[in-house]
Amino acid sequence: QVAVCRADRSSAQRQAYWRPSGDYRSRCSPGTMATTDSKIALAMPLGPFESLMRRKPIEDLIGGKTGLKRCLGLADVVAFGVGVCVGAGLFVTIGTAAKHAAGPAVVLSFAIAGFAAFLTALCYAEMAAHPKLGQVTGSAYTYAYTTLGELAAFTNGWLLSLGYIFGGASVARGWAYYTEGLLLVAGWPVAASAFAERPLLLPFGIECVLSPMAPVLVVLLTVVAAAGTQESSTFNVVMACINLGIIAIFIFGGAEEVSSSNYRPFMPFGVTGVVQGAAIVYYAFLGFEGITAMAEETKDPSRTIPLGVVLTIVLLIIVYMCIAAVLVGMVPLSDIDDSAPLAKAFDDRGSSLLAVLVSMGAMNCCMANTLCSTMGLPRILYRMAEDGLLPTQFKEVNPTTKVPVIGVVATGVATALFAGLSDFTALLTVTSIASLLVFNSVCVAKMLLRDPWALAPVGFYTTASFAFAAALWYFSWHYWVVGMALTLTAVAMVWVRPAQHELNLIPFGPLVPLVAILANNIMIVSLGPKAMIHTVLATLAGLTIYIFYGRKHSTLNAPQTATEETPLAPRSTNA
Repeated sequence: QVAVCRADRSSAQRQAYWRPSGDYRSRCSPGTMATTDSKIALAMPLGPFESLMRRKPIEDLIGGKTGLKRCLGLADVVAFGVGVCVGAGLFVTIGTAAKHAAGPAVVLSFAIAGFAAFLTALCYAEMAAHPKLGQVTGSAYTYAYTTLGELAAFTNGWLLSLGYIFGGASVARGWAYYTEGLLLVAGWPVAASAFAERPLLLPFGIECVLSPMAPVLVVLLTVVAAAGTQESSTFNVVMACINLGIIAIFIFGGAEEVSSSNYRPFMPFGVTGVVQGAAIVYYAFLGFEGITAMAEETKDPSRTIPLGVVLTIVLLIIVYMCIAAVLVGMVPLSDIDDSAPLAKAFDDRGSSLLAVLVSMGAMNCCMANTLCSTMGLPRILYRMAEDGLLPTQFKEVNPTTKVPVIGVVATGVATALFAGLSDFTALLTVTSIASLLVFNSVCVAKMLLRDPWALAPVGFYTTASFAFAAALWYFSWHYWVVGMALTLTAVAMVWVRPAQHELNLIPFGPLVPLVAILANNIMIVSLGPKAMIHTVLATLAGLTIYIFYGRKHSTLNAPQTATEETPLAPRSTNA
C-alpha cells in the first residue's frame, strides 16, 4: 500500500524524482518516507479505491526464479507471430472485405490496417526493448501493471484471455469449414458431414450452432502445447513454413490468371468502403502481440522480441497485399466467395489441384493459429498468478516439460467449449474489440513510461478520440470532424511532453501512440454497438474475479518495511 506525494511538475524534477523505470524518488510532505533505492516510498495506507491504482515496481518483476526455459530465437518468435496471425482472419475476411466493402481497393484496406497495426507494434517494440520490462512474460498485462495500475493490469489480462480463447475458437471453427469443403471436393460427403455445423438446443431453451470437430482440433493441439515450449515451437515453425509455401503457390499460380479489367472500378464503394474494409481485415493482424508473452522463454528478449514484433508486421503487410491484389485480379467482384475466397478462385478457373492445395494451406494456417493461442495465454495466466491475481495453480510449471500445464489445460478446455458452441461472427468481433482495447492500453503505457505525469491528458485524449472516431464513422468523414480529430492530436502532442530517459526508440515523440489510439478507436467503432456491448459484458464478468479474489490476494498487499537503504526522512515543512 503506497501513497506518493507529487513534487513540482518541472522537467528537472520529473527527471530527478520519477525515473522511467517506474519507481518514485519524491520530495514528500511530512510523515512520508524518502527513498534512496528503487523501492516505492511508503506512507499512509490507501483507501479501497485508491488501491486499485497501485503499481508494481519494475525492479520487482525481475530477479526471481522462474521455471520457464529460455530456448526461443528470432526465427521461433517470428514463426509464432506469423502462425498466430495468419488464419481465419486472412482466409475468410478477405472475401467479405473485397465483395461488400472495398472492392479491388481491398489492397489499400490491407495497407491501412497494416499501417495502424505497425504503429501499435512500434509501441510494443519499445516496451519490449526496455531492459527490465522486456525480460518478463505477461505482455500488455505487465506493461499496464507498472504504469496504469493493478485494476488496468487485470483488465488487460482478462481482455487478453478473451482474445486468445475466442480467437482460437473462431479459427478452430474456420478449420472445420475448410475441412468440410475439402472433403466434399474430394467426393467424401459422409466424412464431410462429421464437420458440418448443426443446431443444438441447450438447457433452459438456449439455442446454438454446434461444430462437432472444432473442439477435437483444440484438444489435440492442447496436447502439443503441453509437450514443451521447444517441441511445440518446432512444430509451429514447420507449420509456418508450410503456410508461407501455400501462400506463395496462390500468389504465383494466381498471377497468371489476373485480368486488368477486374480492377475497374478500383473503389466502387468510395473512401468509406476502403476504411470499412480496413476495419474488417484488421482481424488478420491480431495476434502479433502474443510474441511479447514469450519473453521469459526467449533468448536475449530485449533484442529478439522487438525485432520479432516489427518483422512479423512487415512480413504480414507484404504478404496480405500481394494475396489481395491477386484475388481481386483473378475473380470479378461479384463472383468472390465470402467463406472460402482463395480456394474458390482456383476452383472456378478449373484448377482443382491448386484449389485443394490452398484449402489444405488454410487448414494448416488455422491449426497453427489455434496452437499459438494455446501457447500464448498460459504465459499471461502464469504472470497473473505470480502476482497473486489468479489462483496459484496457474503458476505451477511441470518440472519435465517446463510448461505451465494447468494454464495450458484451462486454455484448451475454454477454447474447445467456445469452438464447439459459439457463433463464428460473434467470436470474431469480440476478439477484435478486446485486442484493440489492449492495444490502446499499451499505447497509453508507452506514453506514461516516457512522461509519468501524462495520465490525465492521455486519458482525456483516449476518451475524446473514441468520440471523434464515432463521429468520423457515422458522419461520413466530414472535413470538420477530421479537422477536430487532427487538432485534438496536435494539442495532446504539446501536452504530453517527452521525458529524458534512456529508452526513446520511436521518433516523433508521442505522435505514434496518439495516432495508433485514434486508428484503433476507429476500428472499434466500425464493428458496431452490439459487439461493443458483448465485450463490455464479458469484461465485467471477468472483473468479478478481481473483486472477490485478485484484490485480496495481490502480492502488493504484502507489508513493506523500512531498511537501511530506505531511512526515514526528517520531518520538513516544505512540500
